Amino acid sequence: MVIKFNSIDSSVFNANAPEFTNVEKERANIVTCGRLLMQEYGGKANDNMRALRNLSAEYTPQLTAQTGMSYADFNRKTKEKMLLYAAKRYCAVSGEVAPVDYADFMKKQQRFMTQKSFLHLLSGIVRDVISPVLPATMSNAMSWFAETVSVPLGKTYELDVASNDIFVFEDDSWGASRSKPSNYLYSKPLTLNPTLRTAKATIKWYQLVGNDADLGRFFNSFAVGMYSKIMALAMKALVAGTANTNLVPTNLQFTNESKNWVTAAKRVAMANNTSYRGCIAVGDPSALTKALPSGNVNASTVNLDAALATMLGIEWARYGYLGEYMGVNLMPLEPALVPGTQNTTLTSLVPEDKIWIMATAGYRPVYVGLEDGGEIQVELSPSQTADMTIDIITSISVDAIPAFASKVAVITA
Repeated sequence: MVIKFNSIDSSVFNANAPEFTNVEKERANIVTCGRLLMQEYGGKANDNMRALRNLSAEYTPQLTAQTGMSYADFNRKTKEKMLLYAAKRYCAVSGEVAPVDYADFMKKQQRFMTQKSFLHLLSGIVRDVISPVLPATMSNAMSWFAETVSVPLGKTYELDVASNDIFVFEDDSWGASRSKPSNYLYSKPLTLNPTLRTAKATIKWYQLVGNDADLGRFFNSFAVGMYSKIMALAMKALVAGTANTNLVPTNLQFTNESKNWVTAAKRVAMANNTSYRGCIAVGDPSALTKALPSGNVNASTVNLDAALATMLGIEWARYGYLGEYMGVNLMPLEPALVPGTQNTTLTSLVPEDKIWIMATAGYRPVYVGLEDGGEIQVELSPSQTADMTIDIITSISVDAIPAFASKVAVITA
């Protein structure tokens, strides 16, 4: 997963921005440098993947030989400034003599790693670096199938879902109007209650201070973890809603055949008062790759080999799925792994056999609520172990619910 930074306000990289009004200039510079490293790492990773697909780059690197500072040098200097700043601020409180430079810090580093005040300063810097990226993480994770809302701190968010019923006109005669059956345009309230979600990771102190640890990769790991959790909550809500026939009735559930695609898109368009072309299909790329001619049409069996032998096969082979199928645009969901499986089973969070057809207008099937004003919590604490490790505890407050207020069709691929 690659975080897309094009939706982040450029002011987050400006040490003179209003958010730093009451912040020391030295700290503001360190935070913005950390954000730049995070952007560089994510942007270049995205462009590397695009290059493999013969696509043009989306991100212009800021740290190059032409700009006078390489990524490696900028990373090393930012790390040194960050650790030295925390050490100086700690010593200002403890009354100890602060290290004069990074070489001096390295000589005294063991006494700092066990000091909670020192680690608390580092925690605050890490939190300030990654916090602006969370909205982009949410946007990237949700794609087309979910809507993100802010929930006031300590409150319950109530989503007022309007009725999808319409005014139905029937044949009538003067004086008999009140005898007609009524259509109920009642709204239905749904509630979101953000709950604390916490992750714990461990790093080695010596690898942070002694080696040229990649801060861009380190900061991105927080965002990737948040992405995986947000996606897990959203997919859980989406799958739960799909299994509920009150939300997705049986006449909106289909097998993967060409005629079913047309029927599904047509029914979704009618149920949501939109056009046929106003429907899209979202799903895991593995599911979308199965969106190919199949079944019987006009009493004839569709010949898939013949279809792929024509121009249909060029696009399918190049991208893995068709950009458009049966008049419906296909939109792949960004893949995400079940945390902890990246080095073992590589289990996907997104079902690989489901495709959802939905209208671009109206409500999203899933709503995600992020606690407004609830900062990302980052805590660094020393572990009393022989290899001198530090535990990192990160918390966010978020919730997800299935809404399906606008009708959605499901195709099992």
